[in-house]
Amino acid sequence: MRRLGWMLALAACTPTDNMMTTASPMSTTGSTTDDGGTGIQTVTGHPTSNTDSNITADPTDTGVTSQGPTSEPTTSTTEPVGECGNGVQEGAEECDDGNDDDLDSCTSLCRPPQCGDGIIHEGEDCDDGNDISTDSCTEQCLLPVCGDGWAQPGEECDDGNDSQVDGCLSGCVAAVCGDGQIWDGVEVCDDGFNDNDYNGCAPGCRDIGPHCGDGEVYKVDINKPKGFEYCDGEAPYTGVGCTDKCVYDFSQVPQMYCAGTCSWGGASGCDKADADVYCKLKTGNPLSTATSFTLAAPTDAGGFPCSNLAVPIELQGVDPRIDLGPLNDFGVSKTVYYQVTKIKTSHMGGNASSTIVGATLKCSP
Repeated sequence: MRRLGWMLALAACTPTDNMMTTASPMSTTGSTTDDGGTGIQTVTGHPTSNTDSNITADPTDTGVTSQGPTSEPTTSTTEPVGECGNGVQEGAEECDDGNDDDLDSCTSLCRPPQCGDGIIHEGEDCDDGNDISTDSCTEQCLLPVCGDGWAQPGEECDDGNDSQVDGCLSGCVAAVCGDGQIWDGVEVCDDGFNDNDYNGCAPGCRDIGPHCGDGEVYKVDINKPKGFEYCDGEAPYTGVGCTDKCVYDFSQVPQMYCAGTCSWGGASGCDKADADVYCKLKTGNPLSTATSFTLAAPTDAGGFPCSNLAVPIELQGVDPRIDLGPLNDFGVSKTVYYQVTKIKTSHMGGNASSTIVGATLKCSP
């Protein structure tokens, strides 16, 4: 009975409205039963998780204890990578002298100095860190110049030489027809004009203009040596040749008729003045004069006939003399006549002193 009284007294001291347990807070999904109106509620069931419908866990609830890491932290055993500049050559370093001086034997990149590393070393004009030779610094770390073999901006070409007969001229200018330089193997000629003038070049630089040796006798002005040909190629007349300068070759002409008014120089008759003219024609030298000569009767060979057109000369009904015109290149300003054959017959035989014999004529120079 005493025990029952004590229990009743305890029950009387316990609140009956909204009674909560004093254990660690948790939500339950179980049910409660009322013990006969005693005010004591019995909690049954199990704790619910935060994923249960319409229930949200309170993050500030200190009733939940964190368990912390489940394992001890590990200690790394990897050695630190070597550092360029610490004075110790490590890893991929090619050198390490312990400083950052780029101009000594080991650069701040821990590599020996070399062209292309972006650092200008002794003996280098420049170093832009690349191997492009057509920019402001060549792959040899030299400043670009005409003749280095690379065409830089402002150059039309650059073949690395100073030849004036290839496709790139000195000054790094591309060869073209009209530059006055003959491009070997491509151009035949180039006089800078290429207008087909005598001894010049034809347009296109593929052919030379009219010239001695082309087989055509080209005459522009008889008073101008350049551009005037007396002959070209084969001997123009029997007994007269043609030089490689397209000038008559009278060296083999055997006689000159100069009797009476047929004189070639000075007074009538054959004398030194006639012999001087003969020397100029035979040698082709306008300064030549006769030092000795012999007179004789004409033969029926060819030669220089009577130079006076007022004296009738006839062979088979025609005048056989050929008018060669003044030969200024020879120093003879009067008209020169030549006859191919039969001077004796056409000149009515002549006399013993009417002709200078070519074989005996001596000239100087």
